[in-house]
Amino acid sequence: MHLLLSLFLASLVQTGWADSASGYGRDSYDRAPPRGTYKAPSHHPYGKAPGATPFGNSHRASPAHANQAEEKGEHQRLGNLRGDITRDREFDYIVVGGGTAGNAIGARLAEAGHRVAIVEAGSLYEEKDGGIHTIPGQDIIGIGSLLNDTVKSDVDWKFHTEPQPGCNGRRIHYARGRCLGGSSALNFMIYHRASRGTYDLWADAVGDDAYRIGHFMKYFKRSMTFTPPDHQKRKANASTNYGIDDFYGEGRGGPVHVSFPHWVSSWSTWLEQGLKAVGMRKTSGYNEGGLLGYHYTTATIRPTDATRSSSAEYVYRMAKFRSPRLKVFLRTHALKVLFDKQKRAVGVAVKQGDATYVLKARKEVIVSAGAFQSPQLLMVSGIGPVETLRQYDIPVVSALTGVGQNMWDHVFFGPAYPVNFPTLNELVNSAETREHAEEEYRQHHSGPLTSNIIEFLGWEKLPARYRTRFSPQTQQKLAEFPADWPEVEYLGADGYIGDFTSPSKHQPRDGRNYASILGALVAPMSRGNITIRSNSALDDPIINPNWLGDRADQEVAVAWYRRMRDVWKSRPLQSIVTGPEAYPGEEIQSDEEVLNIVRDSIMTVWHPACTCKMGKKGDRTAVVDHQARVFGVQGLRVVDASSFPFLVPGHPQSAIYALAEKIAEDIVEAELRRAEGGGERVEHRGREQEEYRGREQEGYREGRGSQRGREAGGYRQEEQGGYGNEQQGGYREEPHQGGSGHEYGSGEWYYE
Repeated sequence: MHLLLSLFLASLVQTGWADSASGYGRDSYDRAPPRGTYKAPSHHPYGKAPGATPFGNSHRASPAHANQAEEKGEHQRLGNLRGDITRDREFDYIVVGGGTAGNAIGARLAEAGHRVAIVEAGSLYEEKDGGIHTIPGQDIIGIGSLLNDTVKSDVDWKFHTEPQPGCNGRRIHYARGRCLGGSSALNFMIYHRASRGTYDLWADAVGDDAYRIGHFMKYFKRSMTFTPPDHQKRKANASTNYGIDDFYGEGRGGPVHVSFPHWVSSWSTWLEQGLKAVGMRKTSGYNEGGLLGYHYTTATIRPTDATRSSSAEYVYRMAKFRSPRLKVFLRTHALKVLFDKQKRAVGVAVKQGDATYVLKARKEVIVSAGAFQSPQLLMVSGIGPVETLRQYDIPVVSALTGVGQNMWDHVFFGPAYPVNFPTLNELVNSAETREHAEEEYRQHHSGPLTSNIIEFLGWEKLPARYRTRFSPQTQQKLAEFPADWPEVEYLGADGYIGDFTSPSKHQPRDGRNYASILGALVAPMSRGNITIRSNSALDDPIINPNWLGDRADQEVAVAWYRRMRDVWKSRPLQSIVTGPEAYPGEEIQSDEEVLNIVRDSIMTVWHPACTCKMGKKGDRTAVVDHQARVFGVQGLRVVDASSFPFLVPGHPQSAIYALAEKIAEDIVEAELRRAEGGGERVEHRGREQEEYRGREQEGYREGRGSQRGREAGGYRQEEQGGYGNEQQGGYREEPHQGGSGHEYGSGEWYYE
């Protein structure tokens, strides 16, 4: 048996897919599900894991050092970018969080010649849990709603919500990436852009036309490299619909790979026929602002080897050219943002192992810790609701009531049916199928393991006949969204999802194949919140998403469930169904019964956002302005999904990358203006930038000053200029705490 298959089977055993001793194994599924009532067993129906503690987790502190295998992987991938802290250090910019946004903005600022530190509490994900996080077909492992449905490693923060009334009192496991790459290393890799009206609304909400799609598009393109579908590996009837101009142009050569999976399930092709039968049409351009309709989706998958492409690519590209400007501190927790008497952010207190250090920021601190931990870090640093800060004796730096509030999220749920063609259930039921899938993946980078499982999406506003029971209040709330903003999303899941307690564990063992339509609410009205349980950033935040808290969401959810069932009743899908509805069962019919099933099975789509909301000055709920600068202080920004003004419809990772690129450009251009006006010391970009750009991108763009550099998919690389004495051997670290200056890099130049 090949190594990868061993790892794959080990992951199945680890999660209970192929382990009867786990309590979720074959003994639970040796009979076909009763007619119309199939429900997977749950040892903890309310999501309470054995031994789970209801309060803070101070054990979150990471080990100070990597084990031998991790040490080798980090050396190979990071090289001289890997930082160790033995004393206080100083940089131009401190980025807290090496996640989707943090790696992007950190790498771009370093690329522009600034000294940047990225502080990441986790380590590298590639070797964790037997390597499963790199394989698209294993992205379903460890993401269920049960608190103990997690991977074994620390790559997931393993957060959980408070008991949710909208979930019949359940506490839900909320997977969040704790690694270089953040949640882009754990997500389902779906990549698309929202509607044109979405970005117009964003621009209007924050007073910045740069967010309109005509301008914002360049930031999407800048972050990624697109590869067209490989028709030698994909099914011929899985035709894609995309415009090459949506990807090429300024963005050619960006760090994150975007492609179409090499595998398309039979279920995706059948779902396409089902949606067509109920009157839906193929989208006209889902990556250029036309979202309504259905399409095969692009994904953040590296096509050459069919592995996940995450935001860590930004850092690895910098490591390839041995950039001395960027340092990445793994297993390092940010404890608090530090301010001077003028309320300027001047550094970050961090913890590595048992030691605490200060990383000083000459210019700015950028918080990119995600929708849960960005507001948490602000609050423990003195920025947030006054009552909360006083409760934990935290001195108030800036009283902002919106910190931790206004949480948006997407949720999904849906029915499952037995079908007459192979689905991923074959990987559970047949060792021969598993071995063949592994062989395809290992030898040819093809087959079902190359698919991110969710290959096909659909979007619509619910048709009129499903809206007849909506209250006037619900109709009014839905009418406030732009005309091209969908209300619901179809996701084709190639297998049995059921109540979402543990999709990887709770697969039927009856030898049959199942398929599911998952329906997401993408115009949600319910708002949740995040707050702190102590004055320590090492304790878990209190997470209260408040799913289905608004009556409008409940009404839409019931109508949406009926719509999904009607799709299953379409002629194309009835031709493949081999039995009655497996979940929840045909006896569930009344509005009350349907809503209760939704409450029992509802699950997050892992899109928390807006907890440090972007808005105009004077908006009492806003935390940051249009350039992500925190109100009431200086030198501090929040750049991640928490700083969205609202959650965009669909899957937000493309918008997070674009936001990071946009704010990076804002910062660099402001630095250039200051430099041109004189009065501030700037750094020469030197050979590092010229080589980095020159190797990655065709075509030249002239910049200011004395150089021309090649474009690598980044913002305009204009020469900052600057004159002074040359300091050979890299930048010079300024003395502090009585220490002497220290020099880094290899052959780079620093001008003072």
